[in-house]
Amino acid sequence: MIEARKGFVPALILASAWLLLGPAPRAGAQDSTAVPPPTPEKQPSVTSTVRYIPEDRDRFEFGAGPVQGFFGILGNVSYRRWLGQGPVFEQSLMLEVSGSAKDQLTEGALGIYLFMRPSFTYKESWRIRPLFEFGPAAHTVVQVASLEGLSRTLYKSEVYVKTHAYAGFEVVLSRKVGFLVRGRISAPSHRPMDYAQAAIFLK
Repeated sequence: MIEARKGFVPALILASAWLLLGPAPRAGAQDSTAVPPPTPEKQPSVTSTVRYIPEDRDRFEFGAGPVQGFFGILGNVSYRRWLGQGPVFEQSLMLEVSGSAKDQLTEGALGIYLFMRPSFTYKESWRIRPLFEFGPAAHTVVQVASLEGLSRTLYKSEVYVKTHAYAGFEVVLSRKVGFLVRGRISAPSHRPMDYAQAAIFLK
């Protein structure tokens, strides 16, 4: 009994020393309770882009010019709105009211145009710019004829769609005023040119 106690005491001392001085616990055992380091917040990506807007985004045109056909001269008022800039062409929409008269015949027309202008044909810094644009248009034409001696007035209307092309030049006098000279051809048409026009535009 005494010998058993003598052997038990050294074993107890060795076990206590091993617990106190033994190897430290593995790092893996602490992973379950360790707090992971904070991750940096992701910065939101930039999605905005620079959008090109011309100096004459809106403008009015007041013009007149000779025409081929029965009438000798045509007057018109137009409102033009810039729509956007593509890889090659810039697009604009134009609403035009025109009128002409000769003898007892008067004609008025309303046209809506969609124009495409090659952006590489001019620069906004130029005071004199070449003008070339084309596109489809829808027209409504009304003719009013007063029959001499019969006191009667006849009306005739027509709606049609054509493709037009304009060529000429425009001169920018200031940031608000300029003028342009251009000629127009249309398809389908049996004339080489519909009319030539000079106009003043206001931005």
